[in-house]
Amino acid sequence: MKRSIGLQLAAWFVFAAAQAAGAAVLTRGPYLQMPTSSSMIVRWRTDVATTSQVAYGALPGMLTQTVDDLTLTTEHVVAVSGLSADTQYYYSVGEVGVPIAGDDVDHFFRTAPVPGTARAMRLWSIGDAGFTGPNLDAVRDAFGVFSGTSSADLFLLLGDNAYLSGTDAQYQAAVFDEHQLMLRTTPVWSVFGNHEAASSMSPTQTGPYFDMFSFPTAAEVGGIASGTEAYYSFDYANVHFVVLDSEQSPTSSGVPMLTWLEADLQDAVMNDPDWIVAMWHRPPYSKGLLHNSDTETAEIRMRQFAVPILENHGVDVVLSGHSHSYERSYLLDNHYGLSSTFTSANQVEPGDGDPAGDGAYRKEDVGVTPHSGAVYVVNGSGSEVRMTTLDHPAMLVGLLELGSLVIDIDGNTFTAQFLNSATQVKDTFRIVKGTACAPTPAASCGTAPKGKLVISNKADPAKDKWIWKWKDGTVNAPALGDPTQQTDLAVCVYDAGGLLVGGSVLHGAPEWKSTSSGFRYSDKTLARHGFKKIKLKHGTGSIIALAKGTGAGVPTLAATFPIRAQLVNLDSGACWESTFTTAKKNTPEKVVAKIP
Repeated sequence: MKRSIGLQLAAWFVFAAAQAAGAAVLTRGPYLQMPTSSSMIVRWRTDVATTSQVAYGALPGMLTQTVDDLTLTTEHVVAVSGLSADTQYYYSVGEVGVPIAGDDVDHFFRTAPVPGTARAMRLWSIGDAGFTGPNLDAVRDAFGVFSGTSSADLFLLLGDNAYLSGTDAQYQAAVFDEHQLMLRTTPVWSVFGNHEAASSMSPTQTGPYFDMFSFPTAAEVGGIASGTEAYYSFDYANVHFVVLDSEQSPTSSGVPMLTWLEADLQDAVMNDPDWIVAMWHRPPYSKGLLHNSDTETAEIRMRQFAVPILENHGVDVVLSGHSHSYERSYLLDNHYGLSSTFTSANQVEPGDGDPAGDGAYRKEDVGVTPHSGAVYVVNGSGSEVRMTTLDHPAMLVGLLELGSLVIDIDGNTFTAQFLNSATQVKDTFRIVKGTACAPTPAASCGTAPKGKLVISNKADPAKDKWIWKWKDGTVNAPALGDPTQQTDLAVCVYDAGGLLVGGSVLHGAPEWKSTSSGFRYSDKTLARHGFKKIKLKHGTGSIIALAKGTGAGVPTLAATFPIRAQLVNLDSGACWESTFTTAKKNTPEKVVAKIP
C-alpha cells in the first residue's frame, strides 16, 4: 500500500529506534488465520516490540505490496486484504522496512475460493495432540509423507492441543514449534477443549487460547455473527463449518450458543452449501477410556441439545476429540439418548461407507437435506492412545492407534481417511451426494450377445422416451447386489461425446421389489430420472430400463457413435453394458441401435 510522507517519516524514526535497540528475533510463527476469498490474517511473535509489516506478491523476490502497522508490539496481527480469490501469494513478515522471515518458496498462502465455489480441497485434522515427543512427531510426519507436495488447505485442531493446561508455553511447544512448517502456509482453525479451559475462559474470551488465535466474531468469514471466539462459523469454498464450545458455554434449550447455532444454520441453508461440517471437543458418541458419552454431562448435553439442531439442518459430518482413540459411526440420524437406546432404526444406512467395502454412503440430494444422515468421528489419538474396549453401538469403527484424519472434498464427494502414525490408512469413509451418472463410462463391464437401444426425442418433451434391453448375458447375483437393501445402482447411456441419458436409483427406494429371479423397479410418477421401469434378472439374465417424460432428460439428437449403455453397481463397481457401434436409425427425432 502507498504511505504518506508523514507515515514514512514516522516509520523511519520507529525503525531507527528499533535498530538502536537491536534487531528483533522471531519467536513464534508466522501463522495464518481467517482466510477469505479476498483476505488473510498473518500473525507472528517477536522477542522485542517492533512495528509490523507483511510484504506480499506473486513470486519470491517480487513482494511488491506491503501492509504496515506502526504500533510497537511483540504480538503482530496483520490483516492483508484486497486479494484475488483462490490465489497463491508469497510473503514475508517483519518490522517496517526490515523483513525477519519469508520471501522464499516456504512462505506462502492461498486465499479461499469464492464462497459456494466447488473445488477440490484437503483438510488435515488432529485431536488431543498436546503431548510433545515421538508420538506427535510420528503423526505429523506421517501426514507429510502421505500428502507429499499436496499441502492441506486448512488445518483443524480438535482441542486439547497443548497439555496439560493449554498455557502459552505449552502451545509454543506442541503447536507452534511442532507444526511450524505447516502453519506458515496453511490457515489453522481450532475448537476449545477441556485442557484449554484450565488456563482460559470462554465466557470472557480471556487467557492464552484467546490471546494467540484470531477467530471470527462478526461473520467476517461467512455465517452469522456469534459475538464470541468461543463458538463461530465460517465458509470455505462449498463447505459451511460450525465450531461449538462443549466446555464452558451453556448447552441447553434456548441458551445463546444454540440460539445462534439455529440462526446460523438457517442462514447457511439459504445459501445452499454442498456440505455442513461441525466441530467441537467432547464427542456425543464415545466409549473411550475415562470418557464415556453415557456418563459425562457435557457429552450428554451436546447430544441432547446441539445434535438435533444440526441434524434438522442437514449436517453431514461431526468431528470431535477428547477420547484418546479413533471411533467412527455409521451414517446416523435421530439418536439423542444413551447408548442402550441405539437401534438399527438410527442407521440411515447400515453399510460401512468404505468405497473398498460396502461402498460409499450416498445421499440423493446435492446440497444439505434435513435428517439425511451424518457421520460422527472421534479423532483424539493425535499424541496418545488410551487402551480400552471401544464398544459404543453407534460406532462402526474403533481403533486404538495414533493417527490423524485426512479429509478430501471434491464437489459432491467427501472422503475421510484415518492415517495412523506408520502412514497406513486404517479406515476410510466416503459420502457422495446426488444421483447423476458418472461423467465417463465404467470399465470392464459384462456383455451380452443381444441388445437394443431406442431413444425418442419428441416435439413435446412429456412424450420423450428411451429404453435399453440387454439379453442372454450372465448376471451374477452377488455382483449385482440387492437394491432393496443396500446396493445403489445406476443406468447410464453414453455416446462418443459423453453422457446422453440416465441416472442412479439409490438403495431402499420403495419402488424396488424383489422377484423370484431378481429385482424390479416400478414408478408411474417417473420421479427419478424419468425411470418408469427397471427389470433385472439373475443367471443367464436380462436388463431392461425404460424412462419417459421430461425427467428422462432426452437430449438433442442425433447421437455420435459408438454408444455404451450400462448398468453399474455403484458400491462394488460391477457393471454390465451393451456397446452399439452402428445405428439402424440416427436422426434428430430418434436413435435405434441393435446387437447383433
